[in-house]
Amino acid sequence: MTSHPPRVAAAIATFNRKDVLRQCLLAMRDQTRPLDEVIVVDNASADGTAAMVAEEFPSVRLVAMTENTGAAGGFAAGLEAGVAGGNDWVWVFNDDDIPEPDALASMLEAVAALPSRTGIVGCARRDGTGNPYGLGLRWRHRHIPVPPSDPDGPPLAVDVVTFSGTLVSAELVRQVGVPKQQFFMMLEDLDYCLRVRDAGWRTYVLPRQLVTAFAMGSEGSAPPWRGYYQTRNHLAMTLERRS
Repeated sequence: MTSHPPRVAAAIATFNRKDVLRQCLLAMRDQTRPLDEVIVVDNASADGTAAMVAEEFPSVRLVAMTENTGAAGGFAAGLEAGVAGGNDWVWVFNDDDIPEPDALASMLEAVAALPSRTGIVGCARRDGTGNPYGLGLRWRHRHIPVPPSDPDGPPLAVDVVTFSGTLVSAELVRQVGVPKQQFFMMLEDLDYCLRVRDAGWRTYVLPRQLVTAFAMGSEGSAPPWRGYYQTRNHLAMTLERRS
């Protein structure tokens, strides 16, 4: 860990949801532990997202993509920008993730006590109706869900977390790289977390719910294109990781 107070940038990937993004940015502004930088990766939105950010949040750094690179490309660009900005951690978000006001302070307090080579730290999340999401996964050639844990308990060692209010170490990014942009969307976080584990880094999750993840892109029945990316990327991972 660093000897100085860590610099933390939030990196938010967005596409054509400026009103949703606004709520996320307001939550960043309300953090009890102020962020050192806020970065928005705009995946070539056509709804006035860039103008809204410039007018209402002038201190936010906008990374304007020339085409929609999906969640995978957005997370990759956000991590690259956060590391290039001299930050020690990049706090990765979807535009419809809303952190609690003390979320960053709580996560950094936990990080300070974690072992060396901790590269990713997630937290428990709830959906828009208050129901909890899973804490993460352990990976033993298959998914093993992490059972519910005491919200006041210590961080849990896991292998996989979702990019949703997730801290990623800049040192890790410099060694391992960023999520595979060619995935576009679906499983980019699973693949990245396994690459991180393969490189000898650790992943933890705080059992306290610190983020509300509305997951608007997953509402209702999955459209065919979403199933395409899920299947394609799953197959790509299987072929790459087969024994």
